[in-house]
Amino acid sequence: MKPVPVTLFLLTSFLTACRPEGPAPRMIDSMGIMVPAADNRDVTFTDKRTAYYYVKSHQTSVEWFSGWNIATHRVLQDYTLLVDGDSLKRPEASVTVYPHQLVREWGETAETFRMYDNLRVLEVGIRTPGEEISIIPDGYQLAWSESRDDVAFYNCIESANGLLIGVAPVNAQPLRVEGKRSRPTLTTNAASGGFFLIADSSKARITDLLASMRANRAALVAARESRMENLLATNFFRSNDASLDLSLKWTLLSLDALITRQRGDGIFAGLPWFNDYWGRDLFITLPGATLVTGQYGVARSILMSFANFQNNQEQSPDYGRVPNRLRPDDIIYNTTDGTPRFVIELLNYIHYSGDTTLAWILYPKVKKAMEGPLKYRVDKNGYLTHDDADTWMDAKIADRIPLSPRGNRANDIQALWYGQLRAGAEIARIAGSWEDARAWTQLADQLRSRFQSDFVDESRLLVADRLLSSGKPDYSLRPNQLFTYDLIRPDSLRWKLTRKIWEDLVYPWGIGSLNQSHDNFYPYHTSWQGYRSDYHKDWAYHNGSVWLWNNGIILQRMIEGFQPDPAYALWRNQARLAIEPPGAVGAMPELLDAFPHEGKTQPSLSGTFSQAWSMSEFLRVWYEGFLGIRPDGRKRQVVLMPQMPDSLFSLDYRVGLFDGQLSGSFHRSLEHIRWTWSVDSLSSDLTLIIKFPGFEPVPAVVYTGEKVVVTIEGTKLKLDLIDSTGSSRAERVLFINPAEQAIIDQANRIFAGMTFAQPAPRPRYRGMDGPPVWRE
Repeated sequence: MKPVPVTLFLLTSFLTACRPEGPAPRMIDSMGIMVPAADNRDVTFTDKRTAYYYVKSHQTSVEWFSGWNIATHRVLQDYTLLVDGDSLKRPEASVTVYPHQLVREWGETAETFRMYDNLRVLEVGIRTPGEEISIIPDGYQLAWSESRDDVAFYNCIESANGLLIGVAPVNAQPLRVEGKRSRPTLTTNAASGGFFLIADSSKARITDLLASMRANRAALVAARESRMENLLATNFFRSNDASLDLSLKWTLLSLDALITRQRGDGIFAGLPWFNDYWGRDLFITLPGATLVTGQYGVARSILMSFANFQNNQEQSPDYGRVPNRLRPDDIIYNTTDGTPRFVIELLNYIHYSGDTTLAWILYPKVKKAMEGPLKYRVDKNGYLTHDDADTWMDAKIADRIPLSPRGNRANDIQALWYGQLRAGAEIARIAGSWEDARAWTQLADQLRSRFQSDFVDESRLLVADRLLSSGKPDYSLRPNQLFTYDLIRPDSLRWKLTRKIWEDLVYPWGIGSLNQSHDNFYPYHTSWQGYRSDYHKDWAYHNGSVWLWNNGIILQRMIEGFQPDPAYALWRNQARLAIEPPGAVGAMPELLDAFPHEGKTQPSLSGTFSQAWSMSEFLRVWYEGFLGIRPDGRKRQVVLMPQMPDSLFSLDYRVGLFDGQLSGSFHRSLEHIRWTWSVDSLSSDLTLIIKFPGFEPVPAVVYTGEKVVVTIEGTKLKLDLIDSTGSSRAERVLFINPAEQAIIDQANRIFAGMTFAQPAPRPRYRGMDGPPVWRE
């Protein structure tokens, strides 16, 4: 991959370090990424409510979802700016993108674009030595209405709820309307500072909001920027790799931008076209977006909100399910994996936060989530049955013919059902429903007792991707089996399965959705030279394409197998996507092609350019895997099991934890490895359970202001507990445990010599002949 474009970031950091005095610089100001015109990268912002704005950095965007989208409807395609009658040509601009604004500069003239939290307002600021500035709103979605005083009004043709848009100077100045009414030019004095574009249901409401914006603009700008700055401050990282730090910061904020309040609290699945809530995506995303970052209140609101849309119709086959997709004007329940993930993430939230009250509140929802499948969808062997396209691999032709059928018992669905039964039983115990807890535990045990014999071929190191309705196993090699490890024993078998997956499916850029030797493998998501003109990208969607969210589970399995270095090689390659072209600035996409195109070394990006679960799993693995942070709020303890790759030798971090913060510091030298952890602002004591590979776990009870220092020299581990005065109040020395080391040695032998999968192009693929054909 090309060098990371962090010139502005590194320059700002250098200048900051040389500054003798003054207030500390804001982190968001040091995160600017300069985009050359040749890259013309995707840029997006949201209002954290119902809207996003998507634009190219340099060219006027003509893509279908470009512009201002509110509640799944596009209301503005773009705009053109002029100074003293001359158009500001974007291809000639110097462009820098920040998390809070987009800046285009033409010498002394500059445009600053921003959105506002929870307000349907765009600001297009203009700083210029010129005398007049003009804006031309673009797009067939707008129809001219009228102008009053200093506001021009448009009707939004696409809007389902009758929105209007008002355009007005930022600072009160006369507004002149010229040209054809189909596309008028709005002109004002340069002293106005630019234009507000405001969407609302009436002209009176737009006028009132305009007055409020003018009166409170500085405070509203500060509130949005402070929200971002505070999230970065409570999730702080600084390592020996500046580009990695930048990627983490951008991913954190880009993912947070997708946490919205469109129909209740939720998370946009991905931009530009999944600006709605998908139950499966949302609960995959929830841990990395909220829990690992200490935003427990946000997670709680999302769980409460989504539970309100559960199907309560006992006579419906979808009884007990949470929605597959939730839009402002529509709800559908056609998936089987969203509901297990809802129950599992409810318990995950309780573990992280210690908030057991939510178990009591949502227990009726959990009970329905159990009753529905037990009534309609569980077979005699305890497996959860489902339709062919009711898993995350849900592509269909004409919404009826599945392109990657996985009915009627997919392996990951059985793992999720097992997880739902276990999680539901624990939630039942918290809520005092002991009978339900016993019944669900028994069902989980029965499922686990059958799974390995029904699904796993140990001699060939294969896990069936599904059992067909006939009972025949389908051994298509896909990443889904990585979710089933709670049902497979022993560790050595799981490690062997992981190695096979790694060498057959995991390219240096990500894990493919089907192995390349399969008849239905497609190397590219979109059509490519020499293939049929009617090639449909959904043929490849789950039949070869790399899904970045699946990187999370393979990375987790590698770290569980004590292999942080190969895991980090894959994770680090994904980190580059957030800051390098051709990706969207600061975001990670949904897909990559399985293979690079001829003459290329890297695959093309595809799907949405900002996908929530891609970024969430990236962050979750960083926190839970490499940093090894596993909170248990009910026990008031945190297990710390870090596994740092050799290429990182210095790291400082800070994360939100319970009612306070956990800070960590890591330094590697030739002589030793040293970790230091401290806690701040906690209301009571906290137990840190420190576990390094090869050593027994060491508990340490700490209070606010205290720290734990762990030094590892070869086979010796020394722990010092330092009180708030700097004095040691406890010390302990451990040596490598031979039994623990033997386990690690076994894993290392299994993974020794492992390599990434490499593309092996064939002269002809199934796609040359048409859509995939799956035969039982």
